[in-house]
Amino acid sequence: MVERTQGLQVAHPLDPLSKSELEFFVASLRSSGHLDHQHLIAMSQLEEPSKSALFNFESGKAIDRAARVTLLDRSTGKVSESVITTLGELRSHKIIEGAKAPILSVESHAAIAAAKADPRVIEALRQRGITDLETVRMETWPIGAQIPKYLDDGRRIIWTPMWHCPTPNANFYAHPISGLHAIVDIDSGEVVAVENDQLIEIPQTPGPYRQSQTGASVELKSLMIHQPDGASFTVDGFKIDWERWSFRIGFCQREGLVIHDVWFADGGKKRKIAHRMSIAELVIPYGDPSQGAYRKNAFDTGEFGLGNYTNSLTLGCDCLGEITYLDVAVAGPDGTVREIKNAICMHEEDFGILWKHVDLDGNVEVRRGRRFVASSIVTVNNYEYGYFWYFYQDGSIEFEAKLTGIVLTLADKPGVEHPSATELEPGLWAPYHQHILCARLDLDIDGDATGAKNSVVEIDSFAHEMGPKNVYGGAYETSEKVLQREGEARRIVDPLKSRFWKVINPERKNHMGHSVGYKLVPGHTTYPLALPESTIGKRAGFMYHHLWVTKNETNERYPAGDYPYQHAGGAGLPEWTAANREIENTDVVLWHVFGTNHIPRTEDWPVMPVERTGFHLKPSGFFARSPAIDVAPAPAQKSCH
Repeated sequence: MVERTQGLQVAHPLDPLSKSELEFFVASLRSSGHLDHQHLIAMSQLEEPSKSALFNFESGKAIDRAARVTLLDRSTGKVSESVITTLGELRSHKIIEGAKAPILSVESHAAIAAAKADPRVIEALRQRGITDLETVRMETWPIGAQIPKYLDDGRRIIWTPMWHCPTPNANFYAHPISGLHAIVDIDSGEVVAVENDQLIEIPQTPGPYRQSQTGASVELKSLMIHQPDGASFTVDGFKIDWERWSFRIGFCQREGLVIHDVWFADGGKKRKIAHRMSIAELVIPYGDPSQGAYRKNAFDTGEFGLGNYTNSLTLGCDCLGEITYLDVAVAGPDGTVREIKNAICMHEEDFGILWKHVDLDGNVEVRRGRRFVASSIVTVNNYEYGYFWYFYQDGSIEFEAKLTGIVLTLADKPGVEHPSATELEPGLWAPYHQHILCARLDLDIDGDATGAKNSVVEIDSFAHEMGPKNVYGGAYETSEKVLQREGEARRIVDPLKSRFWKVINPERKNHMGHSVGYKLVPGHTTYPLALPESTIGKRAGFMYHHLWVTKNETNERYPAGDYPYQHAGGAGLPEWTAANREIENTDVVLWHVFGTNHIPRTEDWPVMPVERTGFHLKPSGFFARSPAIDVAPAPAQKSCH
């Protein structure tokens, strides 16, 4: 059974902007004169109300929903932001000095068309034996390294990696056209340079992955997930109630899937855990110094708008079981509003044993665990990113990113030394790279609808030297340090100390007299290998610490700043935390940086099996006992043979 929650009447202030609302905002901006034929819409985001305004809403006071619309004036290159309400009131309109707009789809299409029409590109392709430009696939990438000096005059430019698609359904990533790139001014649409540095033979070994090409002959017997009584969760618009959890699903054109307003019912009393959780940035630094790779350092969130590339999900393929989908809408650069069907998938799934114990008298107590899943998947050029938020019956929350798709490729002479890439096929190379994500976690541990005053504690495990405090050599203890200012809250994962961080509410005590809290447990993570003084190191300065803690400010939304495209660097978390504000016993935001270091394997070709990374939020002194103890045993099942 498949349900789809629809409807254009949006009531709650945190619900994603609907198609009708976006169309209204676009029309209002046109009528006000702020949006005309010279403008493109770079981004449309919900202008989220403050926590106090949300509290007033819950108390019965109406809130006018509003959108923050980012505009690009093509005649001047200026970026502006307008905040407009559903009543048509223009709350604000301002030019963002020095900002450069992210790459917009219409600009990408125009840049590719200009590159394919350039005589220099046409001749360079002819030199490589390619005369049919329809068989050439180009992508538009920001220059993520140092821009050539003769082009570094402030204009917005992109470059165009190229691949050859010899047959209509070929995997064109198997056939990179290396040594040839166009550089395009995306404001003017002009090809300002063509780099034709090396005449490298195009690899010819195909990389088929479609079922029609491979046969996909390995089959298993059917596996069915059946819930005869229906799903255990309820959906009211974008509000979800499952087990003892209550929260709201959100969506942002820039970040994609967002989780809002998270509560857990403890003994019948609702207790607040989080206000807003999202993945605020995703940056991919590439580590190969060759001409076709060193520029590939992209902010998929800040430079492209991850939510724009959200998939329409398919029952039985992307999601399995008793599924409920949510649709979302995005505004395109020209003001056309596009609805993405089945953008967010929600279901529950068995997660094995929750807990078990066998007593001496033979009594067996065992509980199977179940988890609620909210997920979405985006496709940005070659890669797919699945964002999965899990809610568990023991009060835990997990985020998991699932990375798949096709690795980026370049060509070189077969067998040459390439210390920063893996040779997948003769002459076909996949550069080393990292995927570095940053979660923005606005937690309100045991607060009310207006928020909470929280503190962050760093906890390390350690052992004393052999002596009075460690007589037998096996004892160890923990040390706790309250992070008092933003400067000292720039922290690194330390597996040698089993380090984790706990967010506590000093004003709320548990039954043992200790502050209630939730702990952040890092999962699979990495550390940036790009040097801090590199261009990407300056622009993505947030990635050099696994934890940042900031005083909660509504305008501090993205760890590399609002406009990372061709930014000189230093924006976002490095800039904000330089103020070294007090963060003890106040409304704080945790920023957790994590990810993977991808050294491609031959087994990652032609399509990369899912790679996982993420983190957990676990109750730590929040409950008097395990919430899992109240879970009922699963009904006995007959074995089927």
